[in-house]
Amino acid sequence: MRKMRKWAALWVAAALVLGGCSSGAGGGDTKADVTPAAAETVSGAESKEANPKEADGAKAADTSAAESGSAQAGETGAAVKANGKYKITLVVKNLTNPMWIAVQEGAEKAAAEAGVDLTVLAPATADSNEEQISLIEQSIAKGTDALVVIPADSVGIVPAVEAANSAGIPLIDVNTKIDTSGGCRIETFIAVENYTAAVSVAEKLVEMLDQKGDVIILEGKAGAQSSVDIVAGANDTFAKYPDVNVVASQTASWNRTEAYNVTLNLLEANPGVAAIFAANDEMAMGALEAVSQAGKSGQILITGLDANEDAKAAVDAGTLAITCDKNGIGQGYEGVMKAVMLLNGETLEPNYVVDTYLYTKD
Repeated sequence: MRKMRKWAALWVAAALVLGGCSSGAGGGDTKADVTPAAAETVSGAESKEANPKEADGAKAADTSAAESGSAQAGETGAAVKANGKYKITLVVKNLTNPMWIAVQEGAEKAAAEAGVDLTVLAPATADSNEEQISLIEQSIAKGTDALVVIPADSVGIVPAVEAANSAGIPLIDVNTKIDTSGGCRIETFIAVENYTAAVSVAEKLVEMLDQKGDVIILEGKAGAQSSVDIVAGANDTFAKYPDVNVVASQTASWNRTEAYNVTLNLLEANPGVAAIFAANDEMAMGALEAVSQAGKSGQILITGLDANEDAKAAVDAGTLAITCDKNGIGQGYEGVMKAVMLLNGETLEPNYVVDTYLYTKD
């Protein structure tokens, strides 16, 4: 029996430098042209509405979001109708990872409900910061009214954010926190609490290990704040248990193939490993293949985050121990809806928390 457990995301409000960005520039009717260097989709009010499934047995949990200066966004928030003919651009890390495809799905759902034109852009080279900057600059030049951005690099994306600030185009930050310490401005930050999600997965993993065993951590892309937070949540949790030892922690850049190769090497160096904590499902699935190749299937517990369909199928089959639904649909939906609210003249909270769900077989 599959079980989805809903976790309230405990939020520590970031010191975001929020400035008075205008409600957007350039409200022309022309949609953005196709950018050869990137994947692009365009949708509007006529888009087919997505229907994200509610988790079986999901239940509401307490949240401290209101106390910490954040708002709870939930699965998907209430629809808002646009007061004008807005053009909104969503820039994601790639459109090959199921997580970002889910974000696109949620964004398109919001665009259809709000009645706005949405352009979705992704680098041709997955997770390319340079291409993301170029796509954002091109969108600014073409007169987008608002940007919704999932940055590949929290620091590297800053020049593009500064360009949007200079053009008076509001930018909504989703999933991966942009470094605003240098003075660039974002309107709000929308995400799951990655640290808390990682803690929930790590705690369940420790329980399954009977509080003892050697663990490998597969990190996301270096420089991505989401990876930093997930790894911190895992390490802090494992550190509470004296018989749980992290014997290796290495990046596999969110990539399945890279995770396969990294895991094979780490298993050779650490043959007694009891568990692998992967910062996303793509890496977890790569680790699963490596464990099988090493002849250790069924001997090593593997966990991921994102609740991709193949990861959930692996959990159901008993080959993957845990995944965590980081609600990509909800993140995409809220990103676009908050952009619409801002363009309508509403004031946004500094942060919005999207719920996550632990997905296990039992």
